[in-house]
Amino acid sequence: MEKGSILEGKRILVAEDDAVLGYYLKKQLTELGYQVVHAKDGKLALQYFQEYPFPVVITDHEMPGLNGEELITALNAYDVEPVIIMITGNTDPKFIVKVMKLGIFDYIIKPIQDFEIAIKVKRALEFYGMKRVETISRKEQQLRLEGQLEWIQWKEKMGSVGKFKRQNQNLFESLKHSFCQGAGFGALVSILKMIRDTSEFDGKFYKIESELMELIQINADMAEKSVNQFAEIDSLISSDVPLKKYTIQELYHELKTWLVEISYILKIQNHNVIISEINQNHSVKFLLVNEICIKTSFIEIMTNACKFSVPNSTVTVIIKVEQDWFKCAVYNEPIPNFDGTIGIPIQSEHLIFEPFYRLSKNVFEQYGTLDFGLGLSYVDTCIKKHNGKISIFNVKDHLDWNGNPKTKVAFQIALPIQPMN
Repeated sequence: MEKGSILEGKRILVAEDDAVLGYYLKKQLTELGYQVVHAKDGKLALQYFQEYPFPVVITDHEMPGLNGEELITALNAYDVEPVIIMITGNTDPKFIVKVMKLGIFDYIIKPIQDFEIAIKVKRALEFYGMKRVETISRKEQQLRLEGQLEWIQWKEKMGSVGKFKRQNQNLFESLKHSFCQGAGFGALVSILKMIRDTSEFDGKFYKIESELMELIQINADMAEKSVNQFAEIDSLISSDVPLKKYTIQELYHELKTWLVEISYILKIQNHNVIISEINQNHSVKFLLVNEICIKTSFIEIMTNACKFSVPNSTVTVIIKVEQDWFKCAVYNEPIPNFDGTIGIPIQSEHLIFEPFYRLSKNVFEQYGTLDFGLGLSYVDTCIKKHNGKISIFNVKDHLDWNGNPKTKVAFQIALPIQPMN
């Protein structure tokens, strides 16, 4: 499996209809350590880019079907545009100014010099790295703002409801799950306001609509669960977590035991699970682990993998030791996002660990979870308490027999291996 960062591996797409020049560029750049794909025209280059984006694109100006300018325009429409270098034999200053205005990073005048292509491609990759970080940061800010606006709009909508009306069944049904779907404690507040508006005083007691009472019970239960989860997170942050020594072999057997315990979760959508073997040479090494904390985190990760996986697919657990780290990665085949994309959007790779942030607004009642973004916050806190690392990213799986790589999501935790005494 190949990690999904499109910067990793220094991938370059060359769009050149001249077979000799295309071969030269691919050979020259490959010798410099880059992964190069050559497209014989602009149309094919765009197809390659759509299948798997490249950080750097080198394109000729004159090409059949889709010329360089048309290709550049199409590439610049993507969220994270590639850094583009144009090759041309036209030395007219007016022409050079024209193509630079298209948004390209640099240009190369034919005939191409070896040192020139090497320097400009190196700079292009460095520039792409900086631009990608800036783009991701901007998108994270946008997502946070959208979340705040969504809450404000929901609150205004609920505030304008006024008296509770029996015929407004759509409102009633939506409120049943509004706590899970992002309204949080605001849903409970809105229900209490509706009770205030509709209850009738009868001597010593108030009469409350039975359906409103049902709403209170549903949302109060969710509120209690969320408060308990917050308490667990706070306990992890504010207190020392007792750690016990485990050999890698012992922890590996615990992981396999936990997988057996959550077999009911796998059965919900008929998921299969595969766990890799470990190298017996690593069995003498050990970790300091809080079993309850790590178990809760591992089950949370597996539950998330099952929630968002294609039904009847396989969830793969890979265990490995790299240098001084014990790594456990969970791979799943994700269902499409609401916009049709596959996998974790790059702008969400960090946000996903924040409380109340959720990629999906669906409610997964059959899994018995809260579904409003606290589970992964607990996992993040737990792993950091172990001085570990946690990450989520997309990978390309090339093991499919039909030759088409699949995008999978990898959720990886890394725990430090203790030095041998």
